[in-house]
Amino acid sequence: MEVDTIPIDPRVRKQWRIEALAGSGFTLVGAALVLMLLPLGWVWGAVLATVLAALIFGVPQGLISVRYRHWRYGMGDDVLILEYGVWTRRQSMTPYFRVQNVDISQGPLERWLGLKRLTIKTASAFTDATIPGLEAAEAERLRLRILERAGRDAAV
Repeated sequence: MEVDTIPIDPRVRKQWRIEALAGSGFTLVGAALVLMLLPLGWVWGAVLATVLAALIFGVPQGLISVRYRHWRYGMGDDVLILEYGVWTRRQSMTPYFRVQNVDISQGPLERWLGLKRLTIKTASAFTDATIPGLEAAEAERLRLRILERAGRDAAV
């Protein structure tokens, strides 16, 4: 099945960067506290803290562009297709006839950036799907298209 896939909104990279920095900050503070308790001496403690900070902040920031580049979605005739993953690439297909509910949500950071997240619920706990980083109008348009395609198979 050949379906053209669409990348998510590029503003999601900013959201992911801010989330990574917030998470890394907590990790760095905890690591700094541990380093202060070790009898390493100030020079070695400062060197280790610098290396640790570079790893904690640098690695997640570097992976964000790769993560964004591999996040795509598409609508086939019978399935919604999601492609994502940095280390392990995944292609997820959710049949429209299994769709029970389509939610749009928006956290404070997404609201500030003008993005929304679309979540598709199915009867199975294993086939729920979420598309992050959608422009607000695109999220609504996508929800209506998915519900329309899900509804055409509803008559049993």
